[in-house]
Amino acid sequence: MIKIGHTGKIVQGDDLGCEVLVTDDSESTGGYIISVSESFSQKSNNCYDDWVEDYQALNGYFEESGWEVDWS
Repeated sequence: MIKIGHTGKIVQGDDLGCEVLVTDDSESTGGYIISVSESFSQKSNNCYDDWVEDYQALNGYFEESGWEVDWS
């Protein structure tokens, strides 16, 4: 299950070892913002974000990336 508004650690798939944060952007765009960084608590140049239009697309994004995320 993808947790919205919580930081998780990518333990399998693309971007292994990075952190991911999914933000509900439904009020502005109707979709979700996916932010990935080496570390959100430390400033890093190795980060990016992406946007998907709905929860179904969000699931597809995670599947395509092969992500398994530890949300604890």
